[in-house]
Amino acid sequence: MKKIILSIAAAMVCTAAWADNVTGEKSFGPKLGYYSHNKSAVAGLTFTYAFNRHFRLAPEVGCVFRHNDQDAFVADLNAQFPFKFEEAGTVALYPLAGITYTSWSRHFRSAEIDKDVTTHDNRFGANVGAGFELRCSETLRLSLEAKYVLVKSYSSVVVTAGISYVF
Repeated sequence: MKKIILSIAAAMVCTAAWADNVTGEKSFGPKLGYYSHNKSAVAGLTFTYAFNRHFRLAPEVGCVFRHNDQDAFVADLNAQFPFKFEEAGTVALYPLAGITYTSWSRHFRSAEIDKDVTTHDNRFGANVGAGFELRCSETLRLSLEAKYVLVKSYSSVVVTAGISYVF
């Protein structure tokens, strides 16, 4: 019993030590989710860089898969503001805000020339949302994020889940 208590205490101390040392911490990993504009899946990669405990930048790139004859390339630059809920810092909630660039492709078949025709709409916009993260170990973080993407003619709700390697 004494060994178990000492092991748990040591784990909590070690967890607290790496959770508080976040300046310069980086993470990288994939995200998968749902994009409401064309009711399709989205997949991408995200990178984060922590400037301190409560501020980090998170650039992302992604691909919205074709559905309803629309697909897109998405690039975001978000600022995240994590708040840790427990002493060990393994669970956090973070609001986010940022800018986005989307390139939507619309595909249709032209009866006149009997070919597939694609048009592109490139737009800048804004993101606002929140996320939840679970720090599984010193080098592994799981996240769940929901955001509203405000882009002219293409505004959407985006929900993603991700896994990141922390280094």
